Amino acid sequence: MRFYSSLAFASAFLIACAGTPQDEAVPETAVPVPVPEQETAPAQPPIDNSTLPNILVTPAQNGKGISELQVVQNNPMAKAMMEAINEYLTRKKYNVTSLEGAAELDNVVQMQNDIVETDEDLSYLASLALGADVYIKFSGTVKSGTIAVDLNAYESSTARLLGSESTMDDDCGGNDQATISDCLHRAAKRAMPRLEKKIQAYWEKDREQGTQYKLIINIKGAFDEDEIEDLHDDIVSLLKKNFLRVNMNVMTSKTIDATVYAESGKFPDSQEIYSLIRDSLKDKTQAKKISITRKLILMDLE
Repeated sequence: MRFYSSLAFASAFLIACAGTPQDEAVPETAVPVPVPEQETAPAQPPIDNSTLPNILVTPAQNGKGISELQVVQNNPMAKAMMEAINEYLTRKKYNVTSLEGAAELDNVVQMQNDIVETDEDLSYLASLALGADVYIKFSGTVKSGTIAVDLNAYESSTARLLGSESTMDDDCGGNDQATISDCLHRAAKRAMPRLEKKIQAYWEKDREQGTQYKLIINIKGAFDEDEIEDLHDDIVSLLKKNFLRVNMNVMTSKTIDATVYAESGKFPDSQEIYSLIRDSLKDKTQAKKISITRKLILMDLE
């Protein structure tokens, strides 16, 4: 804050001694008083958003064979909702991951589907492939002038639901596409503060357990059953020894799917995790990097 000083000056008058003719009152000469320089407000430090999660915003539903990006590009209402949520997050200094910036997203998603042989939620795969810590799925309905918006936030590494919020507008004020899109835009932004609190509560608690990474290992080499068992044991032992926590999601003769919780100081990024596994197993098998993003490690063992 800036503080201002004001100085009040009063005139003093000289009065002659008693019995002496009174002289004309002469004002005392004012001595200039230096006014202190106004304090300059300290420069505000830049907001540190390095401790905030990366967030991806994506449609909740999409037609068969249609990607989330195509939904947003072809549906003005979906685009309005996504823009509203992204605007809110950007204003709050979150790191917002964009679907539009994913040139190789389809390839990574297909690769993971081929390896794990499961029909995963595409939003979940997209968040992993794009390095998001949290993803928000949105949906909206329009019926008889009533607008309803549903938002759900998930943890990327496990697809765990973190929280849900809904909001409704009973009187949108019009039925044309532009008006409806505007109503959906406002409704989505109204729901975000409540959802944000749930995301923050998860994020602060979960950071204490370590940084999460999704690890998928595809076993492609010509191993017999005993060698595969030994390889499984070696990998599980390696992971448990080096990480704060390990969740084994899938383990088959061809696939290991795990979520690891790493100390940020020891493993600052996913490349460090890949290098650890590769170096530790080099006497038994050859590791090959398939794809590494901020949250996802895809690798083959040959």
